[in-house]
Amino acid sequence: MTGVTHCAECGFAYGALARGELAPELERRGAEVAARLEQDGAALRARPVPNQWSVLEYACHVRDVLLMQRDRVYVALVEDEPSFKPMYRNERVGFDRYNEQDPSNVAAEVVMAARLFANALRGLSAAQWVRPLVYGFPDPSARDVEWVAHHTLHEAVHHGADMDRIQVAQ
Repeated sequence: MTGVTHCAECGFAYGALARGELAPELERRGAEVAARLEQDGAALRARPVPNQWSVLEYACHVRDVLLMQRDRVYVALVEDEPSFKPMYRNERVGFDRYNEQDPSNVAAEVVMAARLFANALRGLSAAQWVRPLVYGFPDPSARDVEWVAHHTLHEAVHHGADMDRIQVAQ
């Protein structure tokens, strides 16, 4: 496992799960993010402070990360050492009007996106897991498809914790 190996903020440890455990865990975490949207819509849209996303915005971000990362994995399976443009996560919040979306639709979309990404991982061969790529986080670095899978799971775990902190504070 190359690159980032641990998140000091949420405690996520890259490489802690075996390859075969990643897909089911991604689906489980997607379902957990979706379940956090089962409260009052106004509370879901509230930002604790102006520069922190709402619970709904975090859920939309997780959905988009899952979809983006799935595409990145597929590109890595076809191209030799691809690199990727940033997803412009902060700009997407406004462009896609995250806080105006229907929470029940977003919940279903997160579950679907987690399932799609998990399905992409389930079919990988040993050689495909180690396909090289250049990933831009935190700085452009050589990584592999397995690292992308762990990083994507980290996104769901980390932002799930962000959502929990907001809901506790409300």
